[in-house]
Amino acid sequence: MSRNKISLLAAVDATEHVHLILGTNSLASSRVTKSLEVGAKPIIIAPSDEKIHFGLQQRVVCGEVQWMHKDFEESDLSSYGREEIGRFADAVFVTSGAKSSRSECAQSILRVRVKLTLA
Repeated sequence: MSRNKISLLAAVDATEHVHLILGTNSLASSRVTKSLEVGAKPIIIAPSDEKIHFGLQQRVVCGEVQWMHKDFEESDLSSYGREEIGRFADAVFVTSGAKSSRSECAQSILRVRVKLTLA
């Protein structure tokens, strides 16, 4: 018997959720904008020598979003999140990097069952 995969569309109240945004490109800027619109707290994780999208730079300068100037590490998943859920991030958006590094990153994120979106 063949089963078709059906996607589940779920509405989530993301107010006060912590969203880790990996990267500083235009897609990262878009993810930050959406996170802020739904009341989440986006945190950018990317090295300081990475070129940052203009709109994202403006949000960092204005203090709307925090930029952790570093490479992503698995420990980040349980370092920046909400206290009430053991400091785990609520969601991670991987917006840049080589395909192999995104895959490696995704494996560590999924291992701890954090919501993941790959670009």
